Amino acid sequence: MQIAIHHDDPATHAVAAIGFYKALVHLGVKEVRRCIQRLEKWRLKGQKIETPGRLLMHLLNEKARAATGFNINDLGMEPGAVLS
Repeated sequence: MQIAIHHDDPATHAVAAIGFYKALVHLGVKEVRRCIQRLEKWRLKGQKIETPGRLLMHLLNEKARAATGFNINDLGMEPGAVLS
């Protein structure tokens, strides 16, 4: 979870933590783990990533839109819940 909540801007910490939690609820641990592993592979290959948490949330948003039709921010805190 550390990679999801550490941005350059400390004000985004809570937003990232909530987004990461929502991703776990709506996408599942396996899908979130795949996104984290994808990011880590890029880092291990030497690609410089200045905001890994932001990039992770971008990847998770892509998965969330594909699975639910909504971005992470639009999803509720319970499975299947969508904010209106």
